[in-house]
Amino acid sequence: MTDWTEFIQQLKRDNDIVDVIGSYLELRRSGSNFMARCPFHGEKTPSFNVNRNMQIYKCFGCGESGDVIKFVQKYESCTFVEACEILAKRAGIPMPETASDGEKEQLHERKKKRDIYLAICRETARFYYRAYYGGAGKIARDYVAKREFDEATVKKFGIGYSPDSRSLPEYLRSKGFSEEDCIKCGVLQQTTRGVVDALCGRLIIPIFNMQGQVIAFGGRGLDDYTISHGKYKNTTETSLFVKKDCLFAINIAKEQKQQTALPYLVVVEGYMDVIAMYQAGFKGAVASMGTSLTEQQAKWLSRLSDTVYICYDGDAAGQKATVRGMDILDRAGLEVRVMTVPERLDPDEYIKKYGASAFEELIGQAMPLPDYKLQLLENAFPISSGDITQRNNALPKYIKGALKMLKSLDDVSQARYITSVSLKTGYSEDFLRRKLNSTEEEISDNTTDELSPEDKAKYFVAACILRGEGYASIDEKPVCNTVFLSVIYDYLLECRAKGEKPSVDMMYTLCPDASSEQFAEILEPNLSADRRAVNERTFAECKRLITVEKLKLKREELMQQIKNDPSNAGLLTQLGELSKKITDIG
Repeated sequence: MTDWTEFIQQLKRDNDIVDVIGSYLELRRSGSNFMARCPFHGEKTPSFNVNRNMQIYKCFGCGESGDVIKFVQKYESCTFVEACEILAKRAGIPMPETASDGEKEQLHERKKKRDIYLAICRETARFYYRAYYGGAGKIARDYVAKREFDEATVKKFGIGYSPDSRSLPEYLRSKGFSEEDCIKCGVLQQTTRGVVDALCGRLIIPIFNMQGQVIAFGGRGLDDYTISHGKYKNTTETSLFVKKDCLFAINIAKEQKQQTALPYLVVVEGYMDVIAMYQAGFKGAVASMGTSLTEQQAKWLSRLSDTVYICYDGDAAGQKATVRGMDILDRAGLEVRVMTVPERLDPDEYIKKYGASAFEELIGQAMPLPDYKLQLLENAFPISSGDITQRNNALPKYIKGALKMLKSLDDVSQARYITSVSLKTGYSEDFLRRKLNSTEEEISDNTTDELSPEDKAKYFVAACILRGEGYASIDEKPVCNTVFLSVIYDYLLECRAKGEKPSVDMMYTLCPDASSEQFAEILEPNLSADRRAVNERTFAECKRLITVEKLKLKREELMQQIKNDPSNAGLLTQLGELSKKITDIG
């Protein structure tokens, strides 16, 4: 292992996770572990668990988990190296010389670049805003007048205009910025015609981060030519701007929360909807900019309010990806409600046609997420159809979907919706409860259900070895279809070769970008092998599955070689021996 890896291990040994997290949160002992309210999502009942023995934390509300470094990194909103520096200072451990020179220099350079990019975006926003009020900006002002946005709204959102392809590059050069930096932060674009404004000829809407810093821009086409290249266009993704992690107007929602209570947020699709809603008095509107909602966006939202209303158009709201985004919000501890805007109008159009009070009534009529899911199910499987054959064909599919939805609810909500499903389908509540319990694995939304038996076995085996089960070991690397499994098994085999004991918390260091579901497969091995208990017999079964899979792969390779060289008697002999071995093991 490298000096850096050894430093990380010492850092963790000298920074007990309970002591570190206890300096940030109020921890209360619960059996052998400690509990607190999760700092990464809004919750009233503590579900954040800290395990001193394994030196890890896990929130059973939002699924977030990690080691002591990851906690500091997330809580302090800092980089991995900065988190290590905080913990090193706390324990009085010097940073490795190589890391302090190399990593700190890289960190300094990244911060320096970030400051430059922020400065470029800030100056670009000023340029666009001034251009909006210039002679060439009349087309933009006419469009804004048509949308009925007033001057106060224009100023609040920093709306601007890009007059042509050359003026912005010249302006930024005059401010001392290099073309390379301007291109890398997304505002300029390299073309065969030279370096040009990436959003020339468009109405400009600056995109801000939570701290109120401009990080990117959206452009709305104003004539046939620009619209033909996309009605809406963003500057390219950069180190400042990753679209799936950002929410338009999140800075304004944050300001609103600081000024007064923010009882709810409304998530819409586009910039113009947010701007129209703000002007109509709805200050807690943000836009996902056309992307499915993500875990990072859920975290931003949960910092501002406990309740989120989803207001997408009719087509988008019925898409599976949109429902999955709502589930992400639900798992983050947010109360999710779904609005339906009549006449297939977007929020901006509806407010203009019927007024703000009518839109507020739509908010009051919004459906809880379970009701919305049941409505989608009935749309897909019309169980209320007067056609008996159609109803009978639809019922099993509706029931399966409804049971899956019911399984995700708490006991109180589950009881309520079992009654609702019973009345809708004609099945008794007792029958639905029995069906719910007997089909638990079938309807579970856990990622384990999507894994092959062999992959389940690999997670189970890795979990047993990491947990230090005495019977658990492995001699060679299995077939790994994911980077996560590959890295974990490389680590396990490296520890075996060095005679060292592997540690569960090292997976967060080795796989910082892995999903919470992948970490859960290691932390909860009883769920990774068809809910069987962690024991030697189950481990042996899983190891056998892994071995057979690898042998079958070798057999396929041999068969391909035989196909290319059918007269090779040696290959035929090997194939026979291998097939017999598979039969004997299997």
